[in-house]
Amino acid sequence: MDPVLFMLVFIRVSIIMMFIPVFGSPVVPWITKMGFCGFLALIVASSLNTDVSGLGNGELFMSIVTDFLMATAVGLIIRFIFDGIQLAGEYISYQMGLTVMNVIDPLSNTQISIISQLKQLLALLIFFIINGHHYLIKAMVSSFEYIPVGSHVVSKEFLKEIIIISSRIFLIALKLSSPILVAMFVTNVAMGIIARAMPQINIFMLSFPIYIGLCLIIMGIFMPFILRFIKNEMNYMIFNVNKIIQLMGS
Repeated sequence: MDPVLFMLVFIRVSIIMMFIPVFGSPVVPWITKMGFCGFLALIVASSLNTDVSGLGNGELFMSIVTDFLMATAVGLIIRFIFDGIQLAGEYISYQMGLTVMNVIDPLSNTQISIISQLKQLLALLIFFIINGHHYLIKAMVSSFEYIPVGSHVVSKEFLKEIIIISSRIFLIALKLSSPILVAMFVTNVAMGIIARAMPQINIFMLSFPIYIGLCLIIMGIFMPFILRFIKNEMNYMIFNVNKIIQLMGS
């Protein structure tokens, strides 16, 4: 096997795999990550009928840049949906007054709110239930058909598409948190009216358990819709990954 071909395949495979949930987590040892990426790259490279021996240094460099751009674009699309779900959790936690109660996210090794952690775990569960990791690996393998190893032709349309897809972070966050935001707005108006009508009541202390209890009840009521929405977004993410790969190869 040509070592240059294996290196180019390994670069593309490893960058994409670093963005896949759980596998790209700091918790997973680097030896495990590199070993799996190397094994996957070996399988893909052995199935390719591409001759890269005639590539010069400049063409080889441009091919590496193309692989890096393509893999990063695919990885960002994967991260957009999970970041949008985490942002929705931050919105809800802020409304519930739980922003100071953060926990360590084992996937990113950072502190996030409790509600963000809950929604992230739900998103991960749905991701694996619909075999999202299988579809992403399949899309990664098919990328070698649309963007052959050694090519350095990238369509300009994919940059525009990445920007459009990135805007869905805020759309996802707003849709997931909208029931809580609306309920908290109505509750705040009601609390303001009570505070004006009965000043002797300590509304500030009374509002904390009301906010938390009301948010939990609303989340429980809308949970089936939230799960269905996350599932649809996961399917749309897989569709966008394939679309970006085809746009870059067109």
